[in-house]
Amino acid sequence: MDARVRRATPQDQSIISQFNIAMAKETEDLDLDEKTVQAGVMALLSDPSKGTYFLLEEDGKVLAQLMITYEWSDW
Repeated sequence: MDARVRRATPQDQSIISQFNIAMAKETEDLDLDEKTVQAGVMALLSDPSKGTYFLLEEDGKVLAQLMITYEWSDW
């Protein structure tokens, strides 16, 4: 067993998009548009000021993801 956490790259867009679509279906019963999800994921992966994805891998297979985004609030 070789588990590690790593920062996602644009090459991970497909698996992240699949996970996001699955999570929306499971938690909100929403069917998201795949092309829209892919575009959003790529926008974040291409611009670190929007946020960062981290992936948990074991033996080369992605098992989980974490996204950190930035929010400004005046309260």
